[in-house]
Amino acid sequence: MNKILMLPLVALVFTLSACGEKASAPATEAAKPAEQTTQASASTAPAPATAPVVAAGGHPGQAIHDANCISCHDSGVYTRADRKMTDLTMLAGQVRRCDANLGTKLFDEDLDNVTAFLNETYYKFPK
Repeated sequence: MNKILMLPLVALVFTLSACGEKASAPATEAAKPAEQTTQASASTAPAPATAPVVAAGGHPGQAIHDANCISCHDSGVYTRADRKMTDLTMLAGQVRRCDANLGTKLFDEDLDNVTAFLNETYYKFPK
């Protein structure tokens, strides 16, 4: 199952690495073993395009966050005392604005996963 998840992760990392100048060290390190896994499993059928990409931490929104969001800011914006987000709807809107500003054109499911990751990790807004 890890082989199935690693192929989309590698594709996502390489595709999204052009979006920002800063590269996430964990995402880059995660891509190295994935390249070896990809080469070893080249004869197997490719993973479906709808397979969720799961970061090493286990949340499907984390890999997308790490590949994109930290190219503009670190996690300090989520934990600062005067943070701007006050509810889940506002957070989802900000994630969409960031997607538009970066020009990543992520799918709705990916944006929802990033929002869920941020909410579960930092904000803890009721759903």
